[in-house]
Amino acid sequence: MKTLGSNAATAGGAARAQVRAQEAALEQARAGYESVVLAALQEVEDALVALGKDRERLARLREAAEAAANAALLAQQRYASGLIDFQVVLDTQRTLLATQESVAITGANVGADHVRLYKALGGGWE
Repeated sequence: MKTLGSNAATAGGAARAQVRAQEAALEQARAGYESVVLAALQEVEDALVALGKDRERLARLREAAEAAANAALLAQQRYASGLIDFQVVLDTQRTLLATQESVAITGANVGADHVRLYKALGGGWE
């Protein structure tokens, strides 16, 4: 036969076990939350780094495209003057087109970087 003190001790032990279980669940939830926050911060940082690098690359490529355009114009003028053959004109135009293509691709990458950053910051889509 159980005594009153024995029932109270059993109930107290069960309550302590339930408190420990709840504390463990809280700690697990806290760890999961921290993990999610750190992952989100990493996504934002990665997006910012990519955006910065692509912006720098785009600026350099635009300068290169301007220089290539000047070279192509100069080559056309020299060809018109009879100083060079047409192959040089074609080569400068090919370089200009390749540089312009790189500018377009990098510009698209900058746009994609903005979208990735917006999403990483929790931007909604409507």
